[in-house]
Amino acid sequence: MNAILALGLATLIIPAHAADLDAPFVELPEIGATSGWYLRGDVGYSRPQEAKGEWDFWNQFAGVQGIDDTYRFDSLKLRGSASVSIGVGYQFNEQLRSDVTLDFFHSKFAGKTECPLMIKSDAAHSLPFPSDCHYNDGSTASVWTAMANTYVDLMPLDGFRPYLGAGVGAAYVKYGTMYAQEVCPRCSATYTRYTGQQEGVGSVRPALALMVGTTYDLSDRLKLDAGYRFLHVFGGDAFEYDSADQANGASGIQIRDQGFNVHQIRTGLRYALN
Repeated sequence: MNAILALGLATLIIPAHAADLDAPFVELPEIGATSGWYLRGDVGYSRPQEAKGEWDFWNQFAGVQGIDDTYRFDSLKLRGSASVSIGVGYQFNEQLRSDVTLDFFHSKFAGKTECPLMIKSDAAHSLPFPSDCHYNDGSTASVWTAMANTYVDLMPLDGFRPYLGAGVGAAYVKYGTMYAQEVCPRCSATYTRYTGQQEGVGSVRPALALMVGTTYDLSDRLKLDAGYRFLHVFGGDAFEYDSADQANGASGIQIRDQGFNVHQIRTGLRYALN
């Protein structure tokens, strides 16, 4: 009985296998190249978050000239502004690509600082003025970032391909001239409120970025790219001493920021060169 079953199975399997051998060869479609160089350009909107800083008080009195104390810079606000970016990259395969980018945005800056001498009444300062005194500061900041980025392209969905990315690089932050106006509502009418200006400086700082977005194929070479980038710029030098302090021996940097975060919404195009 077992022999009969084995013979029956053989008669079914062998013809079927022979039919497979005799079937015509079907050529699979050629898969296009997924690697190669590309160019990119983006425009967007940058919204920096409020940051903090610190500044040195220069004692002008003869015999004790020098840095007396370091105070907190209470509020450093860069306003939202347009941003532009260009770059060149390489697509290694369907999932992995890298690029280097150069980005720029220019923003107005508003700051607020407490008047340190107005909130101290010890023997060293002996100026017991009202505590609601502060300086309103205004300036500008130009921010350049040069970043090396790597992206992971995820599975496509209805023509869109999401991605995640991260970048590391450097930022060059250049502040313009800062104008300060002392505000002291409860000071006497005879008190002379401070008005001055300080020259901004430029400094190179480290920068980190995280990206998320999606692409859409407009053609076999051209892709539409839309996404969000979180950028962290580390702290650095910001402003020199004013002319009055410099006339009394001060030099170098008085104000430093402690870094700031930037939220960016960007859209642009990527063009494959291969």
